[in-house]
Amino acid sequence: MSGAVRLEELGIPGVLAVARGFEDDANTAADVNGMPLLRLVVIPGYIWGRQPREAKKPLAEAHFDELVEALLRPLSSEEKKPEQKKEGFEPIEIVAESYEAAVENFNQLFLDNRWGDGLPLIPPTAERVKWMLSGTSRSPDEVIGKVAPGNGIATVEKIAINAVMAGAKPEYLPVIIAALEGLTDENFDVLHMQASTGNFTLAIMVTGPIGKEIKMNSEIGYLGHGWRANNTIGRAVRLCLLNFGHVWPGVSDMANVGRPSPHTFYTFSENEDFSPWGPYHADRGFKSEDSCVTVSTVGGYGGFGVNHLTGRSAQELLNDMVHGISQNRRIFAMFRRGTANPMAHWSKHIFVLYPQAAAELHHLGFTREGLANYIYERTSIPYEEFGPDEVRGLEERIKGSIEGGMLFADMIPPDRLSVFQEVLKPGGKVPVLISPKDIHIVVAGTASGVPGSVVWFSYIKAVYKWTSHQTRLILGATLTKAGR
Repeated sequence: MSGAVRLEELGIPGVLAVARGFEDDANTAADVNGMPLLRLVVIPGYIWGRQPREAKKPLAEAHFDELVEALLRPLSSEEKKPEQKKEGFEPIEIVAESYEAAVENFNQLFLDNRWGDGLPLIPPTAERVKWMLSGTSRSPDEVIGKVAPGNGIATVEKIAINAVMAGAKPEYLPVIIAALEGLTDENFDVLHMQASTGNFTLAIMVTGPIGKEIKMNSEIGYLGHGWRANNTIGRAVRLCLLNFGHVWPGVSDMANVGRPSPHTFYTFSENEDFSPWGPYHADRGFKSEDSCVTVSTVGGYGGFGVNHLTGRSAQELLNDMVHGISQNRRIFAMFRRGTANPMAHWSKHIFVLYPQAAAELHHLGFTREGLANYIYERTSIPYEEFGPDEVRGLEERIKGSIEGGMLFADMIPPDRLSVFQEVLKPGGKVPVLISPKDIHIVVAGTASGVPGSVVWFSYIKAVYKWTSHQTRLILGATLTKAGR
């Protein structure tokens, strides 16, 4: 849609062909991009992974007359002078015969206007928002960033309003702000996570002393219910993305069956007390004593459970991790330049190790960085085992990465191009991942001797920007010792 609007701005008339069922999505995007009356032609659909000639030409031929008519039809009076979108909202006053009735009316009004998530909200009164803002020294007017696809502006005060509605406490606010800083970073692809038909979601990981100070759960049930900090931090981020990004299921959020853990995302804290390594963020360039939050687009959680009481070893666990990532070698043969195919995109992986597994891997001599490098090397493919179609796919990908015009999920970053160019010869080893930095190791879960599970978050790399993984420093806290 944004491309069609840019063409119109250049004086080139256009019509957007949109798949049936995505009309609301297209109209919403047109409105966001400043051209609410951009003409559409609805077509039956598109099949992922097919070559352009195979998939697009028959669709275009079947709708050729409609496309021509939409291009040539004279402008209507509404199209010549579209209604201007109003900015901002006035304060809302809700009056009822009782407090209980007012709260019910408030919740229904916010749900009707798509400002809520379907669960009961706490009314964000002026007093309550002021209370929430007491958790940070940052100015209420500070702009954190814009949230796609609606491009609403996130300020500290607006984030605080959503934190109130989520049921958060003021001491959680600096964590929520830092999460929004990561999500609105110019290199973070929040558009794909917000709007795509894929059923992926977010992981929100808090590392450093603030997690324990605000009583986040990092042990048994760390992805579950019952923990106010975990649940309301995640819910506040959810409400911010909804209200700043202006997304709604079936209108602009097109996840075909919804997103896993949609109300709170996967929000947890690292179990640093039982980690054999330093905190996760220390390996990302921050100080060990810092407190940070990492946001990352992920698929559903799961992976595999490992029970050391029945004879499994750390090396067997490691072999399973290597085997799982090695299957991603399909990205080479399935890649066709100019064809959008999620099965051909680069991937990233977050392994949340329970303490016993981390301790045994440490006993084998692995640091966190060493473990990522080991997995990266063992999943690389010897050139002699690389099939002709895999060679063709990588050569096309390298050429496209140099020339541009591809999705970020298919491109090789400039600083890694030489790595892939140099291994396309006898003796070379072709990596399945762009970099060892696409392997993230975090420690969480039980240390009580109860059999643990390794949670494996895995998903494709960012589609519309360079990254879908960001770690941000928590700053401005006033009610905790950490994060100041």
